[in-house]
Amino acid sequence: MSQTIEQLCADWLKAKQAEQKANAERIAIEDQIVSLTGKRDEGAKTVDATGFKITVTGKISRKMDWKAWETIKAQIPADMHPVKFKPELDEKGVKWLADNQPDIYKLLPITVAPAKTAVEVKPVEVAA
Repeated sequence: MSQTIEQLCADWLKAKQAEQKANAERIAIEDQIVSLTGKRDEGAKTVDATGFKITVTGKISRKMDWKAWETIKAQIPADMHPVKFKPELDEKGVKWLADNQPDIYKLLPITVAPAKTAVEVKPVEVAA
């Protein structure tokens, strides 16, 4: 017998809570592993334990202040600019072409495939 939408939503919320708990437990265990193995500020460190190979990778996040970059980039030789620009698909533009210029849209060498459908369930307070 199939479940009702309400039963499925309750099961989804229960599974989501279990997932969050498991994630928190995994992160706590990772913190303990790092305290035993140590880590590099940046880069991988491999440690052998009986029956296990552990790789601990330190990471550093770097973010450019793009407005400030524009004011100073002329002071740095172009071949030394630590900046990469990569092409990115303009989803809104692609949709516009599909809807308004189908002949041009057909020329685009793009692959279109359905992505995972997102599901979000929130409990609703019922007024008494």
